[in-house]
Amino acid sequence: MANKIVKYQLEGGTIPSWIEDGGYYPDPSEIMIGATVDGSSEVGLGELASEADVETYLDTYTSSWTEEDPNDPDATIPFDQAAAAAHIWSKKIG
Repeated sequence: MANKIVKYQLEGGTIPSWIEDGGYYPDPSEIMIGATVDGSSEVGLGELASEADVETYLDTYTSSWTEEDPNDPDATIPFDQAAAAAHIWSKKIG
């Protein structure tokens, strides 16, 4: 079987039953990225069909984000969209 990487929103404040692992990188309108349950036909608000698609989508709203510098907890570095996309894509089965 296989799952999908999709964009989705909470349903009445609850994670949809067809999301196995999600809540990643919500955008300003609270659209998140997640992996569907294995075998699900759901595509939510749109499927992200490749790691590159995930990165491209993240690029649309995370360009000003920063994260803690792993070498200096008092400093920040630019958010790494490529690393975030790779992490999300690692949730893909099949």
